[in-house]
Amino acid sequence: MSSEPTISLYDIPSALPSAPYSPSPNVWKIRYALNFKGLEYKTVWVEYPDIKPLYEKLGAPAALTKPDGTPFHTLPLILDASTGAIVSESFAIAQYLDKTYPNTPRLFPLGPPSYPLHAAFTTAFRSQIAPLFQFTLPAMHRALTPGSQGYFNATKASILGAPTLEDGEPKGAKRAEEWEKVKAGFDGIAKWSGKGHTFFVGDAISWPDIEVGAFVLWIRTVLGEDSAEWKAASTWNEGRWARLLDVLAPYEVVKV
Repeated sequence: MSSEPTISLYDIPSALPSAPYSPSPNVWKIRYALNFKGLEYKTVWVEYPDIKPLYEKLGAPAALTKPDGTPFHTLPLILDASTGAIVSESFAIAQYLDKTYPNTPRLFPLGPPSYPLHAAFTTAFRSQIAPLFQFTLPAMHRALTPGSQGYFNATKASILGAPTLEDGEPKGAKRAEEWEKVKAGFDGIAKWSGKGHTFFVGDAISWPDIEVGAFVLWIRTVLGEDSAEWKAASTWNEGRWARLLDVLAPYEVVKV
């Protein structure tokens, strides 16, 4: 009889056809990481309005703050019963996993000295993909369960500078024009490691691959494999991004 996994990964449920399936790229970073490391864990589903009460119940401090300085309660969040640690924010969780489970595949092969470089990578990456959110946030809203949709729309529409996420989604001729901006962002990212490369560091999976892969998976998941956007993205940069998902496919497992 197998023992209960000691790590709980708190995640957001969806109404996607393959549910339970997470629509969150930030949680997918940690799911990829846990699966890559071969660590046993279980998924605990939490609707968006219940995230802050979850933090309060666990006595967990928020790792991030909103622009007004108030705590930003978000997922992913893990609870590791073997150590008693409660860790939030994907980069912090990844560091914790490497430190706590050193005999597993490393997310950061060069260790703590490389953390500032990885943090800079994240900042640059998020800047490059900024045009993506006007497509994926409305699509993610549609993919959520009714228990999360209202909260998500109320808290995320401002990112698109619109009254609602649907209002902020590009339509008609503008949609194709804006998607070209997304392509331009990924074209820039592809240049960071040279033509023909699959990985960003060396010849094996590491944290940048997981980070980028989680957002590529987000495109495929919430926009759909049959969408014009995914069909285009899967061919960009000689198929690099679809190839990255193929490499990460063994770790695309949702454990419940």
